[in-house]
Amino acid sequence: MIAHIAKSATGSPLHFGWKDGNYGLEPVLFEGQMSSDFLQDFVSTCKGKSVCNNTCLCQDGWKWHVEQHKCIWDCQCPNGIQCIGPGICGCSTNCHQGTCWNGQCECFEGYTGQDCSHYNPNIMANKDVSVGMNLGGLSYYSSELKFVDIAKLSQSWITQRTSGPNANKWDTHEQHLVNWRNDGYPASLPDNMRLGKLMLRDTIGLYAPNGNYTLLYDGEGDISFRFAHEHIMYNGKGRMVIYINEGKAGVELILSKTNPANPVRNVRFIMPGFEDRYAKFPFYPPFLETIKRYSELRYMDFLHTNGHTPEPTTWDNRRKQEHHTNTGSEGAAIEHMTDLSNRIGANPWFNMPHAADDNFITQFAKLVEKTLRNDLKIYIEYSNEVWNGIFRQTHYSQEQGTKLHLDLNSRKAGMRYYNKRSSEIMQIWKTVFGSQPDKIVPVWAWQTGYQDYTRQAIEDLGNRTRNFKAIAITGYFDCNNFAGKHAAEMLNMSNIQMETYCNNQISQSESSFQYYMDLAKKHGLKLLMYEGGPSIMEGSAIAHGISHEDVTNKAIAFNRDQRIKSVVNNLLEAWYKIVKNDPQNSSPGGLFNYFSSTGTPSKYGSWGMLEYTGQDPGTVPKYVATQSFITRHYSHNSVDIPCSFLQLTTLGYGCFLQKRGALNWRCAVTDDDGVTWSYYADVGNTGDTLVLDGFNPTTHTVYVRSVNKIGVNNYHSMDTRTVNTWKT
Repeated sequence: MIAHIAKSATGSPLHFGWKDGNYGLEPVLFEGQMSSDFLQDFVSTCKGKSVCNNTCLCQDGWKWHVEQHKCIWDCQCPNGIQCIGPGICGCSTNCHQGTCWNGQCECFEGYTGQDCSHYNPNIMANKDVSVGMNLGGLSYYSSELKFVDIAKLSQSWITQRTSGPNANKWDTHEQHLVNWRNDGYPASLPDNMRLGKLMLRDTIGLYAPNGNYTLLYDGEGDISFRFAHEHIMYNGKGRMVIYINEGKAGVELILSKTNPANPVRNVRFIMPGFEDRYAKFPFYPPFLETIKRYSELRYMDFLHTNGHTPEPTTWDNRRKQEHHTNTGSEGAAIEHMTDLSNRIGANPWFNMPHAADDNFITQFAKLVEKTLRNDLKIYIEYSNEVWNGIFRQTHYSQEQGTKLHLDLNSRKAGMRYYNKRSSEIMQIWKTVFGSQPDKIVPVWAWQTGYQDYTRQAIEDLGNRTRNFKAIAITGYFDCNNFAGKHAAEMLNMSNIQMETYCNNQISQSESSFQYYMDLAKKHGLKLLMYEGGPSIMEGSAIAHGISHEDVTNKAIAFNRDQRIKSVVNNLLEAWYKIVKNDPQNSSPGGLFNYFSSTGTPSKYGSWGMLEYTGQDPGTVPKYVATQSFITRHYSHNSVDIPCSFLQLTTLGYGCFLQKRGALNWRCAVTDDDGVTWSYYADVGNTGDTLVLDGFNPTTHTVYVRSVNKIGVNNYHSMDTRTVNTWKT
C-alpha cells in the first residue's frame, strides 16, 4: 500500500475515488472527467481529510473553504472561540495546569478550577505516598506502550536495497550513504535504496489494540507497510488509515521515496481512536492508570542512562521532540518526561548521562525549571550504578578517573571520579535553582551489596556530602539466590515452599536497611531506594548469558503466583518500619522505588510489575500487593476524583455519592442544573468510586468506570436511549 494519490493511465476515463466498504472507505475506480489541474489541487489541498467526487468532500469535523481551496476545521464555537481541532473548540481561558479540550480545561492531577489554577494536593491519589516507580525504557519491542503515537516507539532506520545482490537482505547497514536531516529523516535517498523501521514488535493483537491506525506525515514521498495483517481504508496526501487486526512480527514502515525539495518528515502512527487527541493527550490512558498512585517516577531507562550516547553528550546532540523516534541510546526527549510528571503530579527522578558536559547539565536544569509544575520536587542522580561492570558508564568513570590520576587502582579511580563528577553536577543544579533550594533532591548512590565498599566511597566524598540530600540504595530480594546457587532445590519446591524461602530473607533486608539508615544519619543525609523488588532469576543469564529453561520457567511462574504477594508486602513493610518511619528520615527520605513498571518476563528476570500495558492489574499479584500497601498506609488519599460531572447543552451528567456516608455511588442525568436528578441503574460497585469518563451525543452512550480501593478500574457503558442496563 502506497501513501500517495494515484491517477490512471493518460486518456483513460477511469480515476481513483473512494466508496464505503467492509472496513470503511475503500479505493475504487470511477468514470468521469477529472482535469489534471483538479487532481493537483486535490493532492495539494485536501491533505488527506477528504474524499474525491469531482470536489473535496471533507470528513466530519472539517469543511470546504472556497477561497482557501482546502478543507479546514469545522467547529460551532460560542463567543468567537477558535477551533483547535476538527470539531473541537478552544477555551475562553488559559489552562494554567491542564489541557484545553472542546471548550473546557482538563486539569492535571491536583489542580481544579475553570482555568486549572487552584492547587489542592488533598485530591491527589499519590499525595505523600512513599512508593515510586522506575519506568521501562522505550523500544519498538517494548510491552509498555507509553504513547498513543507509536512512531515515538519505533526502531531506528535500517537500509534496504530494492534490487541487486542485497535485495533480500534485512539491513544492508548503509546508513552512512544517506543524507540525513537533523530530525533523523532522510533529506534524500540514494538510487535503489529504501528505509525501513519496525513498530509494535510482538504487540499487535497481543498488547496493542487492533483497529484503525492512522499514519500522518508532512512532505512528499512513498510510504508502505508490511508484516502485519492490514487493510487500507483511506489513502490521501499526508494521511493514511490502516485497519490492522494481527501482527506478532510487528509493523514495518517502509519509506521508498522522498522528495528532496519537500522530504517526508514528522511521521506519526496513531493508535485507534486517538487521531484527534494525540497532540494534546500524548500518553496512552491504560499506561497512565497504572502509575497514577506513585509519588515519583524514575526516568533512568526512559533516558537510556545505561550506555547513553554519544560521548560526549552535548545540548546540541540531545534527543529532541521532533526526532523520528524516541528509542535508542540517546534516550527520550526531556519534554516528554516533564509532561508526564506534570500530568499525574509525580516528582521526576532524572539520571544525568555519564558523559554529559556542563552546558548539557545546565540547559537540562533550565528546561526543567521552565516546564515542570511548581509543586513538584526533582531528584537528581549522576548516571546509574557507576560501580556496575556491565554498564559503559562504569568503564567511562574508570577511564576518566585514571586520566585525572585520582588513584592508581582503576576501580578506586572510577569511584573517586563518580564522587567528583556527581558533586559538580549537583552544584550546577543548585545554581540553576538557587532561589528554590528545596525543589531539588541531589542523590548519591553506590553498591548496596558491599556495605564496606559503600562506606569507603562516602568517606571519600568527605565534606562534599553537603552537595547531596540523600543516599540511595537497592532493596531487591532474590530469595537467597535460590534460582542460582540452589536451582536444583528450587525446581522441586512448591510455591508455598518458595514463599517461605523468600520470606526468610526479609530479615537480611531489614539488616541492610538499618545499616544504611545509620550510615545516612551519620553523614546528615536522608535514605532513599533507587530500585527494589523481586529479582528472582539466574544471575548468570545477565553476567554470562548462561541460563536453564526449566529454572527460568520456574522463576517466571513464581513471579506470577499469588504466593509472591506476601513477599512483596513484607519487603515494603520492612522498609516502611525501618526507613520511612525513622523520625530523622522525613521527606524526601523514605521513598521506595520499585523496579520496574512493565516488562516481558524472560531468562533475564521478571522485573516488570506488569507484563504488558493493558494487562488486568487486579490479576497481577505484585501489583495488588503494592497497591494494597499504598491503600493501607495512605487511606486518606482518594483513588480517583471524588465526584465527576459533565455539562452538554441543556443536560448535565454526573457520578457521585447520593449522601455523605453512603456506600454506593450513583450516576444520573439532570435537565435543571442539578436541582433534580434522574438516576441510572446501579452499576453494582459497592464501595467503589464511580467516575464519569464521558458522553457520546451521537450514540447517546454514557461511559463510566468504577475504581476499587486499590485503584483498579472496571469500565461500563450504557445507551441511554434504549435499556437502563450497563455493559461492563
